[in-house]
Amino acid sequence: MTADMRRFAPAAYITAVVALLGAGGWFIVNRAFDTPTRILLGLAVIGIAAGILLDPERVRAALTGRQARYGSNAVLVSLALAGILGVGDYLAFTNPSQVDLTEDKQYSLTPETLLTLSQLKQPVEIKGFYTPDSSSSRDSIRPLLEQYRLHGNGKVTFDFVDPRSNPVAADTYGVKRDATLVVVMGGASQVTSDSTEQEITSAIVRLANPDQRKVYFLTGHGERDAQGTDDAGYSQLKTALEAKNYKTAGLNLLTDPSVPKDALAVIVAGPTVPLKASEVQALGAYVDAGGSLVALLEPTAVTKIDNAADPLVAYLEQSWGMRPNDDLVVDLVSSMPEVGLATSYGTHAITAKMNNMGSYFPSARSLTLLPDKVQGVTTTGLVFTGPRSWGETDKQSIASGQISFDAQQDNPGPLTLAAVAEKTGNNSRVVVFGDSDFATNAAFFGLGNGDLLVNSIDWAAHQDQLISLTPKQSTPRFVTPPSVQAIGLIFLLTIVLIPGAVIVLGVSIWLRRRRQA
Repeated sequence: MTADMRRFAPAAYITAVVALLGAGGWFIVNRAFDTPTRILLGLAVIGIAAGILLDPERVRAALTGRQARYGSNAVLVSLALAGILGVGDYLAFTNPSQVDLTEDKQYSLTPETLLTLSQLKQPVEIKGFYTPDSSSSRDSIRPLLEQYRLHGNGKVTFDFVDPRSNPVAADTYGVKRDATLVVVMGGASQVTSDSTEQEITSAIVRLANPDQRKVYFLTGHGERDAQGTDDAGYSQLKTALEAKNYKTAGLNLLTDPSVPKDALAVIVAGPTVPLKASEVQALGAYVDAGGSLVALLEPTAVTKIDNAADPLVAYLEQSWGMRPNDDLVVDLVSSMPEVGLATSYGTHAITAKMNNMGSYFPSARSLTLLPDKVQGVTTTGLVFTGPRSWGETDKQSIASGQISFDAQQDNPGPLTLAAVAEKTGNNSRVVVFGDSDFATNAAFFGLGNGDLLVNSIDWAAHQDQLISLTPKQSTPRFVTPPSVQAIGLIFLLTIVLIPGAVIVLGVSIWLRRRRQA
């Protein structure tokens, strides 16, 4: 091959390199081994072949010279290193293991959860219902679910479902909200109210111990219909309870003289006529025996009940130190003044799960707590309005719509809209809301209304104490930003002095070698 032809060999190799780089870039961007990629690879092969044909002597020298020997050693070392890495990757893939290197073990399951998983007798499947809008929440919960899978001895699996593309699955498991977890065991399932380790483990324990969990809705006094699917009904609450493996039933104390023994709680949802004294006595006997009561009361201006002659109101005040006031909550913070807005919550297991969600209460009455009235009873306020609210007591003003605050008669805000009480002797519990509208089908999914009531029923039914996990303590860390002088010193060392020293050293070596040449 003449010298004139050999001079084109470098151009052929350059063409091959450019074609290879182009093929790699095109494939990375388009993720497809398509026609442009094939054409560029073909040009690369042609370029390499042309370079060899144009200057075969250079190729022969490269393959037989000292550089070839050193190059072959480098290739062998690279192949050996790749082989070691491949074997290590295979062993890691076939024997997965995770190590929590955080100081507080924030990514490790608690001992109670590990014990629960070690005692599983049936497979458990955790289904996460997340739309693309909640992808960040889905990604944040994945490490926790992975821990359940790793420690489940092959009995715990999880997957994610998009409820928009698969609404049938969401309806099957009673999922009504985005970013919801469902725990499935056998033929039963339970929707968790919060995507936390405690909620997931509690759901597993409940499903592994399928005891009868039944709550009753009182009937006979114009209460909210648990079967009602209209805006005023409670069918959404019933569905939410059944999704958590509760059984619901009606209870008429006018025909049944006592509360059934299997009742975990009795719900009195917005009676429009007063209960009889005998019915309240039956409820009192049930609660005194360790039962629980959830009372959702409406203002007397709505129900026309005489507050002073209401046996249930008298029972709540005399036996539990919670007085339902004869007023109507007016809240100027709300766009509709007769809708009370929750501006703050009390510290309690019920509100701890609200996750900064608000709640609102149409046509509510306020409560007054009397903590020293009943010995052995602990009362706690749950929901509070803001200072721009008050409890209107003038029913004529309410009827005419001409309401204004009267400091002599009205109850000034902030007001208590919901409260709980617990008796230490028999562990009986009572929850009282000054409203029942907030949990109707029309408002159940408004803000945190439904969650607030379901959490309250869980607490009343003693389901919040099913499992208590060891709390994880987070060590607080504080980062003090460096001063201006420190930032300047860091810049000088990392950007100027160290790179400058490397450049000076390189130039000095180059000059020394040049003088020696």
